[in-house]
Amino acid sequence: MIERPDPYPIWLETIWAKSPEKGEGGEPESLAMHTWRVLARLAELIRLRPALLQCLGREDLWHLLYWAGFLHDFGKAHADFQGVLRKEKGAKERWGAHRHEVLSLPFLLWLSPSLEEEQTTWLIAAIVSHHKEAGELRELYPLFEPYEEDDPLSDLLLPFPEETLQGLWRWLDACGNAWIEQLALPAAQIQPLSLQPLQQAIRSFREQGLSFIQRSLCQFQHFVRSLEDSPAISHQMAAITLLRGYLLQADHSASAHVESLPPLQLQPQGLLRKRNLDSQDLYPHQRQAARQLGSAMLIAPTGSGKTEAALLWAANQPNAGRLFYALPYQASMNAMKRRLSDLFGEFTVGLQHGRGLLALYRNLMERDYSPEQAARTARWMKNLAELNIPPIRVFSPYQMLKAIYRLKGYEAQLADYFQALFVLDEIHAYEVSRLALILKTVEYLHQTYHSRFLIMSATFPSLIRNWIAEAVGEIALITAEPQVYRRFQRHLLHYQEGDLLEQLPRVRAELEKGNSVLVVCNTVARAQQAYHTLKAWLPDSGRILLLHGRFNQRDRLAKEKRIQELFGSQSRQPTALALVSTQAVEVSLDIDLDILFSDPAPLEALVQRFGRVNRSGRKGSTAPVYVFSQPADGQRVYDAELIHRTLSLLRSYDKNAIQEDRINAWLDEIYADSVAMRWEEQYRQAAREFDLACLQTLRPFRSIRMLENQFYRLFDGIEVLPISLYDQYQQNLEEQPITAEELLVPLRWGQYHMLANQGLILPGDRHFPPVVKTTYTSETGLTFDALTFEDEWD
Repeated sequence: MIERPDPYPIWLETIWAKSPEKGEGGEPESLAMHTWRVLARLAELIRLRPALLQCLGREDLWHLLYWAGFLHDFGKAHADFQGVLRKEKGAKERWGAHRHEVLSLPFLLWLSPSLEEEQTTWLIAAIVSHHKEAGELRELYPLFEPYEEDDPLSDLLLPFPEETLQGLWRWLDACGNAWIEQLALPAAQIQPLSLQPLQQAIRSFREQGLSFIQRSLCQFQHFVRSLEDSPAISHQMAAITLLRGYLLQADHSASAHVESLPPLQLQPQGLLRKRNLDSQDLYPHQRQAARQLGSAMLIAPTGSGKTEAALLWAANQPNAGRLFYALPYQASMNAMKRRLSDLFGEFTVGLQHGRGLLALYRNLMERDYSPEQAARTARWMKNLAELNIPPIRVFSPYQMLKAIYRLKGYEAQLADYFQALFVLDEIHAYEVSRLALILKTVEYLHQTYHSRFLIMSATFPSLIRNWIAEAVGEIALITAEPQVYRRFQRHLLHYQEGDLLEQLPRVRAELEKGNSVLVVCNTVARAQQAYHTLKAWLPDSGRILLLHGRFNQRDRLAKEKRIQELFGSQSRQPTALALVSTQAVEVSLDIDLDILFSDPAPLEALVQRFGRVNRSGRKGSTAPVYVFSQPADGQRVYDAELIHRTLSLLRSYDKNAIQEDRINAWLDEIYADSVAMRWEEQYRQAAREFDLACLQTLRPFRSIRMLENQFYRLFDGIEVLPISLYDQYQQNLEEQPITAEELLVPLRWGQYHMLANQGLILPGDRHFPPVVKTTYTSETGLTFDALTFEDEWD
């Protein structure tokens, strides 16, 4: 239990803020204790951002938030609301649809001598909106003329007992200014306020309270409408957004009984010790990242310690309250969560993606939690991340886009991003229009919220570098030095005419020599075909493994664990094995095989595939990577012109060692002329539409359903349940609901509709996923059997 501060209004302990069901340990929580918790969380938010007032130019923001936090729940002292919390008969009917935050407003009268008019408006906005947005409040309380017959406030005579009003005044008088000192907040420019004398305060509440509520509601709606005439991208708009965002954060974390908001603690020497490194062991680009102040781009080869460079960069940034590590794929996020948790602790690192709960559950199960403990702890960790508690979070850039598309609670999300650090890894993975949305968001957060960014990749075409520089302004470029690239000269390129599937006997031959072989196909159907062919030749099925995106989460995690054991860069197990995969192998797996056979793909994708062979460079010579010329049509996966250009370039370097410091120049050759013009046009159009629809309309107090729908349309996919797993899904729902989700298989919408047109989909509903009536096994994943079906990319 949290200790009471001193002074503390013991006389108000019977005034509740939380019923026993929502209080800590099954006990009711008093209004005074909840308020203290809110202010304590607010004080921690203030300490996380010591330069905020200076950056925004709004010197009284913390001052207004403190007093809004103190008064935000005073309306809960209403006799009928107290009756609702105590389940008193008839109380719920008497209370009706009224809002306690609306009834908190007249208590501002007690502070009115100390407040300027604009400050009163901001306090009204913060208090009245700490649960409901402007549109919801307008529906509950239409803007009637005072005392009209249909005014929903007209029958509410504010039945606050005299004793309660006196007790609230005494609390504000005894603790309002004293708690500023107790929370060490004078340095945040939070000022003490003077109160109306007791009798005047009670009289003004009785005589002016109802009309003040009515005026305040009108004033709030007018204030929200007036924001439409102000620039969306400005420090003033950011300050108003933070006003609501930080009160939401403080209130929600206090209601969840989070005892503290941990700061971001990154010490370079501690990081090096945890990674068993000395400063002399660092590559030059890692040392440069460790010295860099402000945003930067980092280009370095796969396996050269970009993650360590990112953490050292973050450790060198001042006044940083939060670190966000953004990756494009769930598998990459899960791996990074495990990696950072090993460094900083399980609860210091949050994970946020659509399957985050399941990933957390599986991580905990691997750490010998019981199923019940794992489920309970995973849900708590997911809630902490949603409450913005962990100082480090691993997520997708689409989490950032949620705030820009104004999904509910977006102000709290934006508040968390103020002066935050962002590492955007694998930036090459996004198609052009999505990259435009991400980089426009980066630009907005950099300009308006003073966020800082480290954007990393092994490959950076000049076109993308220019877009990044446009978003962030003057940005440092950190590149690995030539000697690092020479050390990472690991691959000997072999351009091969023909189709990989026709050359599988060569894979068998390499296996018979004792080599480990990576076979990468562009579609699931081709990967399954290659797997079946190799398995027929090598009946010892343990020598051939298959990985692609149409396995469910349960089987994919098991396969990735087995692959890591066999092919991990630190593995010493026998290597005469083959891994057949799709693009799934490009994601997160730290594996090291001897030879690669690959379908044709754009250069960036091939570089990622090359990086899974001779990854550590310890094999003593360059490892052969074979890239085949067919199919050259992109297979409905890639742009055919990019394939043709990549193959033309590779043909000219056949039988040469790949010089990784030349790859960016190669990319500039490929992304030139018509391709560059097409990309530039796609980027500009997507950026322009996003700017007009989202950024230029981004204002607080108003989430918009239309934008929310647009956000969810960004995702081209649906999850289905194989019919063979139907009974197990039902059983898991009853026994361990979290694990039911791991039986679902992702499909693209095009695949789903084609199956549905064949009559092979049983539609789902809110309670049950769609069921697919094709074959699924843990060995080969979901197949489309003998259907006439043109496979799509993984």
